[in-house]
Amino acid sequence: MRHAARGTVGLLSAALVSSHAFADTADAKKNPKNDDIEEVLVEGRQAGSNPYADPMAPYKIDRSASSKLTQSILDAAKSITVLPKELIDDTGTSTFRDLMRIQPGVTLGTGEGGNAFGDRVFIRGFDARNDIYIDGVRDPGVTSRETFAVEQIEIFKGPSSAFGGRGTTGGAISMISKAPQAKDFGDVEVTVGTDDTKRVTADVNRQLSDKLAVRVNGMYHDSETAGRDEVFNERWGVAAAAAYQMNESVELGLDYYHLETDGLPDWGVPYDVANNEPFKVDRNNFYGLVNRDFHKNNIDIVTGQIRAELSDGKVLKSVLRYGHTWNGYVVSAPERPVTTDPDPANWTVSASPKNRNQTNKYLVNQTDLTWKSGFGGVEHTFVGGFEFSKEKIHNNPYGFLDSEDPSTGGAPTPGSTSVSQNLWNPDPHLPWDLFAVPGTSYTESEISTKAFFLIDTIELNDQWQVFGGLRFDDFGIDYTSIGGRGGDMQLRSDDNFFNWHAGVTYKPAENGNVYVSIGSSSNPPGEQVDGGGAAYGGISGSSQSIDAERNMNYELGTKWAVFDEHFLVSAALFRIEKTAGRSVTGSGSSEVTTLNGEQRVDGFEIGLSGNVTEKLSLFGGVTLLDTEILASDNEVEIGSKLPNVAETSATLLAKYQATERFSFGGTAVYASKIYGGTTYVGTTYLPSHWRFDAFAHFELKEGVEISLNVQNLTDKVYYDSLYRSSAPFTYIAPGRSATVTLDIDF
Repeated sequence: MRHAARGTVGLLSAALVSSHAFADTADAKKNPKNDDIEEVLVEGRQAGSNPYADPMAPYKIDRSASSKLTQSILDAAKSITVLPKELIDDTGTSTFRDLMRIQPGVTLGTGEGGNAFGDRVFIRGFDARNDIYIDGVRDPGVTSRETFAVEQIEIFKGPSSAFGGRGTTGGAISMISKAPQAKDFGDVEVTVGTDDTKRVTADVNRQLSDKLAVRVNGMYHDSETAGRDEVFNERWGVAAAAAYQMNESVELGLDYYHLETDGLPDWGVPYDVANNEPFKVDRNNFYGLVNRDFHKNNIDIVTGQIRAELSDGKVLKSVLRYGHTWNGYVVSAPERPVTTDPDPANWTVSASPKNRNQTNKYLVNQTDLTWKSGFGGVEHTFVGGFEFSKEKIHNNPYGFLDSEDPSTGGAPTPGSTSVSQNLWNPDPHLPWDLFAVPGTSYTESEISTKAFFLIDTIELNDQWQVFGGLRFDDFGIDYTSIGGRGGDMQLRSDDNFFNWHAGVTYKPAENGNVYVSIGSSSNPPGEQVDGGGAAYGGISGSSQSIDAERNMNYELGTKWAVFDEHFLVSAALFRIEKTAGRSVTGSGSSEVTTLNGEQRVDGFEIGLSGNVTEKLSLFGGVTLLDTEILASDNEVEIGSKLPNVAETSATLLAKYQATERFSFGGTAVYASKIYGGTTYVGTTYLPSHWRFDAFAHFELKEGVEISLNVQNLTDKVYYDSLYRSSAPFTYIAPGRSATVTLDIDF
């Protein structure tokens, strides 16, 4: 039995105070009803366990942490995949990227076209890099996220702007923070492993009085990357949260999150266009420069919250958050292979430096009121509220990275490129004596959002439930570019858009349902705040005056809680339509952007989570996608598929509790061929692959456990993502690694 979480995915794990901290405990319920949605930790749960999960089956999540979703996961008319901390624990993952690598229906992307290098993901075929939330509040910008202080990760599939505002075409991801609880507990984990892995995490909760509880999570991590020379990552973080119960009705929360990372980034290996496959080089080859390349993140987040139970059962919640993040890097792209020499031993590749020096600052308030009503003779649960936010993004790229001779710091040799590496035997230790210094050009974006929303969940009777949601957004962006390739420019876009979601759930039995739902989303110009132009979701001169893209999701699904209601099985048939998509032709001053694009994704998805028996736990799913571009101003795109999509993907994790003290399991992951491209697929692609992981846990004595994790068990050479362009390259996935963790509860 696992005694505590080793960590959960949450870069900016703000550890918001939840309503679980001080309220009275209640008996465990297999399927909590709406009345219980804001109830507290159930009696008998282990201290530090996930309050949203089935206490008898921790892989099965009973409810979302979002106050906007008042139904249980079972009854919600929407595809929702929830990754609990126990699953993250068992897989041995420590970063957001590692966890997304094994999720069906989700693929990884590259930092390309001026976009930031960090956690870029695609959900159901659409870019979701700026659709990541912390406790339901958007985490703007692209950074690299950790896994040490969040309770669970909720992946809302399909257009979700009624819940989250701009973007969310393929879906949205919300990372739910660990919160103070009304018990004393502590957990320390020490991990060592291959590739010089060293990791320590701590999770300490103390109830200081009947009104005050605090929880502190800390993490230090240092490791290299399996199968890659030179690459490393060192990071540390802390999340501290306090919950104060002023009186029976009002609870206050305050927390602070800090994370620092320092590592050597890796953009993989060059691509052989002639043979349409990654070059068959040694998988360890690193084409960057140890003396030039780096990747650093700094994150500071402060969050305050008030939750008040008003008269007549109304609950008011208001969250105020300030965030400051910095994403700085210089990373070498192994591109532009030169293969003209008759002797292949002399072939070379350019170590082209890409860089970013970006600061994101944001201030946001999100307030909502939940209340019940018998309006019209049926039971309604309303959630209404507003969101106001200000974001400021400043990117001052480093200069002179590819204009000097690295050995002298002087002018380059005529006709030379910045750094040239031998294709087969690169030297990462080539001399480079210049420091990364911000250049003279910069870009700055200021974004303001004003939004209002109203959601109604209607329980007509024991068998029929109706859900409806509406959100209005006023989105504005001011963009300034100084000293860029296109000259100085100032751009502005203002857009207003409504989005909605509606669903009907029919329950032929208490433990199962069939539902239909329709939802919309909007993509205004500039919504991808790190984007390098209209084709990448950024703002440009030709896109600033057009309206937001419009997207619709149609879904027919079913969910059943079986095996004593400790195992959730879901299936959904869906279609996503982008009916007014941006279509970009030309570039620079001749660029033209219209809304003549149309795209469609048809799909089928199965999800599994929970306990089949007391001893056997399963988690996973299968996603099948069929993508197509239906209309575009660029005729070559019409009929093409969407890039960066594995049209077939599957994951199955199985865990078996062999004895009271010993458990073991493994994970199998499959992804089909992935084609590269920007707005449509090209000819380059990544081959399909299987990956297998294994793990085991043994309880030495009460409160002390040792775990073994082996990732990529067969040491499979496979690739995460493909950089499109005429000189593509591929991100290579880590090789086999093994870690041992000692887990001590106190």
